[in-house]
Amino acid sequence: MKEDVCFVSTSFKEEMELVRKRDPSVLCEYVLPDFLNIHRGYVKLPHVTDDNEEPKKHTPTKEQIIKVSLERFSVPEVLFHPSDIGMQEMGLTEAIVYAINQCPSAVRPHLYNNIIITGGTSNLQNFKERVVKDVRCNAPDLYNVSVLRPEDPVVEAWRGGQKLSSWSGYNKIRVTKQEFEEYGYNICLERFTDSIKSLND
Repeated sequence: MKEDVCFVSTSFKEEMELVRKRDPSVLCEYVLPDFLNIHRGYVKLPHVTDDNEEPKKHTPTKEQIIKVSLERFSVPEVLFHPSDIGMQEMGLTEAIVYAINQCPSAVRPHLYNNIIITGGTSNLQNFKERVVKDVRCNAPDLYNVSVLRPEDPVVEAWRGGQKLSSWSGYNKIRVTKQEFEEYGYNICLERFTDSIKSLND
């Protein structure tokens, strides 16, 4: 259902105004699967009639239908503003900017220019555009902001892990479960930092 009806708002106030006016562009009906006749839910398209066509009487169906409007964009909005549901955490774009700013200043321009978004949620309409917009607002003006979404973002994280595991230096940076339980995240910092230093050398 998320993939079929949700989208990321680029102007939340404008979208809310459309909902208030009951604009058809944000209103839709979603037919739920019953796993007997309908195995995957779908958006029910509105019936368009000709001017000469007589209106048909409404006949009840056995379809389970959910009507959605503001939920279509207010649910994905939580990714960018978790405080909307009481979570005192950074939003997605705020976390991106924070993570980049924790890195040495010399590499920050390259990181802002190479932001990759992965996962099924990144396929939502306007997701990439919203990330670009929000990061651009918080990044220094001198830096170029570029966001890339792979062709198949659903499995891209797995592909990255696959490439990492086949890297010749993987055994030097990997942390076993036993090591993590004994030393905590400090062992990760130590291994990753040493690995970066060796690459620079």
